[in-house]
Amino acid sequence: MKRLLYGTTALVAAGLAAGEASAASGLKLGITGFYRNAIGAAWGNEPAASLGGGSGTFGLNSFGRQNVSMRQEIRINFTGQTTLDNGITVGVLVGLNGENVMKSGSTTQINRAYADFSGKFGLVRVGEANSALVTDCVVDPGNVTSNFGVNSPNESFSNVGFAVADIKAGPFNIPTTIGVAPVGSIGTCFGIESKGNKIMYFSPSFAGLTFGVSFTPTGGQRRAGGGLSYGTDVTAPGPGNAGNNVLSVGVDYTHDFGGWNLTAGGGGEWALTQYTPAGATTNNKASWYQAGLQVGIGHWSLGASGAYYVDYQQAGYAATTASPSDDGWVATAGVSYSLAGVAVGVQGMYSQWGQAAASDQKIWGVSLNSSYAYGPGISLEAQFAYTAADYGGASVSPFLTGLPPVHALEVDLGTAINF
Repeated sequence: MKRLLYGTTALVAAGLAAGEASAASGLKLGITGFYRNAIGAAWGNEPAASLGGGSGTFGLNSFGRQNVSMRQEIRINFTGQTTLDNGITVGVLVGLNGENVMKSGSTTQINRAYADFSGKFGLVRVGEANSALVTDCVVDPGNVTSNFGVNSPNESFSNVGFAVADIKAGPFNIPTTIGVAPVGSIGTCFGIESKGNKIMYFSPSFAGLTFGVSFTPTGGQRRAGGGLSYGTDVTAPGPGNAGNNVLSVGVDYTHDFGGWNLTAGGGGEWALTQYTPAGATTNNKASWYQAGLQVGIGHWSLGASGAYYVDYQQAGYAATTASPSDDGWVATAGVSYSLAGVAVGVQGMYSQWGQAAASDQKIWGVSLNSSYAYGPGISLEAQFAYTAADYGGASVSPFLTGLPPVHALEVDLGTAINF
């Protein structure tokens, strides 16, 4: 199952076990990763082209778009690990986005890269990695696939939620963002920054309780070394950035009660510094609060998760209809059943986003998804999903007022191969 627990208990336990190994030796190179491919089709209502008042609109659900698309995701992880004479285990991981390695001008070849130092004290991690909140994040168990779902899916073929309209301004047509985000980019386990260079600490397990803390001065930026960056200025001014000096905290608890088991977690993430487009500091600092709960009973698993976004425009969900002080929230619930390599899940998501001079935008969806273990590390996946958005009477120009609600029906097939 995908993302049943972004926890550190197993990770720290592995580090502690490795600490019992013999004397130090050089790091041994290992290679892991995955290959995923998905095809999806989406159908929905289409707002009239005249809404834009310019040359047309796109992104308002399926208007101006074909119904079928395909995507693939490739990850290659180079790993190494050794245990020193003092019992401390040192490991390193460099993960490549295979789809971007050969693309000219790509800035995202490195998905993550970090070093671990683990022992009885827990685990210390330095480098470009997910924050403590994201690593420890607990989601609902309604998604049993690696590709799909409606809570932060890796792949979404729905066009609901985010819109761009060409607004007529004299002889020009100006693309204008309407709405918060595509439905596929909404979830409860994203945090406010993405793999900035950071230092992290994860505790060992205390009777099932673990916690993690991380800090990054760079926000969502990635500052390369080796003479490619100079000085200490890592500011990222303007709406839509992750802020700077980001503190993240996550806590998990797991316990097996015999006939059933419990997983619960929560945490917060705060940008301690935020900048305006002109480079001045601002009081509208992004923060994020998350909680999740799962209960497993036999072959069944059920639970819920939620997140509250403070000043969400500052955390990358910018739109012309939002102000820097607008907040949003997301709630999800799900249930799944697995037996003999077959798993079926149902997941629901509902969210609301504040908008300046308009009522909240509402985005929601439901997913029926399944996976079949075709072989070791090989899964075949499918999804039927319904997604919808109500723009809450948002208006971005005299030509673009009272946007109608949109919806889409999505049918997907995919593969997931781990190696």
